[in-house]
Amino acid sequence: MVDGRMSRQKAKGTLLESKVVNYLRARLGDSEQTIHREVLHGTKDQGDITGLRIHGQPVVLECKNYSTYTGRLKEWMQEGRTEAGNADAPYWFVVFKQKGLGLDSLSSMDNQPVLTDLKTLALIAGHGIIEGDEE
Repeated sequence: MVDGRMSRQKAKGTLLESKVVNYLRARLGDSEQTIHREVLHGTKDQGDITGLRIHGQPVVLECKNYSTYTGRLKEWMQEGRTEAGNADAPYWFVVFKQKGLGLDSLSSMDNQPVLTDLKTLALIAGHGIIEGDEE
């Protein structure tokens, strides 16, 4: 914070997080508002958004609102993995704002990119069970 005000980048991140929460609540009919923005946990952060579940298991969402994502995807993926581990969640995704897409309608939010790894996709498709995970 600068002079008691939130930094511009932090404000952009908070805006995207709030829009993603509102979007998921609307699309998934979350009238009980179980999907929510997470509080910070210092070095043990558990993602920006929690309360979402796949096959009954917790999901961690990390949100990024930068003007460019060039060179950042690897770092964001590692952050998603780490924070999912902190939350003991098998599923994680990074939602990032695509330049030129708005945040104010369900249809514009429908098209925001989501990033994860191939293992997470296999876990979802395999209902939480995948073969050859002894490594």
